Amino acid sequence: MVGAVIALGSAAAAQGAMAGPTTSGIVVVPCNTKALTSALSSASNGEKLQLAFGCTYLLSAPLPPIDTNLTIVGFGATLERQTRGTPAFTILTVDGGDVTFVEVNFRNGLGRYEGCGEIGGDCAEADDKYSAGAIANEGGNITMLGGTFTGNRSEDYGGAIANDDGTLTMTSTYFIDDRANREGGAIYNDDTMTLRSSHFLHNSAEYGGAIYNKGIATVIGTSFTQDDSFDGGALYNENQATLSSVTVQDNDASYGGGIFNEYLLTVNSGNIVSNDADSAGGGIYNNGDVALSLTKVSGNVPDNCAPAAIAGCSG
Repeated sequence: MVGAVIALGSAAAAQGAMAGPTTSGIVVVPCNTKALTSALSSASNGEKLQLAFGCTYLLSAPLPPIDTNLTIVGFGATLERQTRGTPAFTILTVDGGDVTFVEVNFRNGLGRYEGCGEIGGDCAEADDKYSAGAIANEGGNITMLGGTFTGNRSEDYGGAIANDDGTLTMTSTYFIDDRANREGGAIYNDDTMTLRSSHFLHNSAEYGGAIYNKGIATVIGTSFTQDDSFDGGALYNENQATLSSVTVQDNDASYGGGIFNEYLLTVNSGNIVSNDADSAGGGIYNNGDVALSLTKVSGNVPDNCAPAAIAGCSG
């Protein structure tokens, strides 16, 4: 990434630490972590923050939470958790408001595990505010235009994003090498989510290598490739998921190499091909209701659909 890398607390951070003047609600944030923290802390309703082009804002602590209408224009800037000598934390929490991110990247977030006994044990609810790697949505309406989530981790739910309470709308966003110990290697959704023209690659979790859906999910024109989990290599659906013009290819799991469905799944004009399950349901493992329309489910190992028959599944 081209641009300066400045850590909070460094000598350089003392210089130019304040965000630039506001003009018509626009605040220019220099390539300085202290300036970014200050701008978020003092942001007013409807403000637009413009980050420094190509800058990496290196974080040793979480950013201030957002609870107002705010637009953050990244110009390819990256919000990155400093890995050396830094505790685990979610990079950013949204508690409310309409929050839009434009070309903002998130890297190396590490969500903390909070309670519920041993990791891998039974939890009644996830405390997503503490578990998400990059973004925890606790009541806002998040819109993401562009941007990349890379190398984010969660000791619990949502390697990159946990949409616990609110809406999540994403377009042309990439998720690469994100991971959760429990559910949703890239995204854990417990409310309403819409994804368009996005891409998932090399994400992993115990359940739902790329996405674990517990709410209402609409996914359009999106690809899932080489994601893996125990159940649902690309997607684990526990509620309602509608997929249109998606490609689910080369994903791996024990059950449901491509998709593990527990409730209601609709796939229109999709390709679910060349996925691999160690046990059953190479393409789709179905414990609920599946409706396929103009969708190819083929070339999956050891079978295309299991255990219940699915109309339109080619094997």
